Amino acid sequence: MIQLGSYTFKNLIMESLFKLKSSERKFRGVIVAHDMTAKERQECKELVQDAKLQESQDVSGEFIYRVRALPPPGKMRITKIRVRT
Repeated sequence: MIQLGSYTFKNLIMESLFKLKSSERKFRGVIVAHDMTAKERQECKELVQDAKLQESQDVSGEFIYRVRALPPPGKMRITKIRVRT
């Protein structure tokens, strides 16, 4: 676990993680994830359940529902995403 001085640095690192997939073999298995408090994990779990429920109730099949976090940490919401056809 590492702690960074600002959210700007954290966001820069998180946005660059895709580069690990094309790196040396020993770094391809590295996993980096956001650290969440117990309250945030519970909130995320509940939102994921709500998103799955909304997706199952969408009879059109045009949309999927995913939990996304907004820039200030801990601000999660369900996002409706149009499926590409």
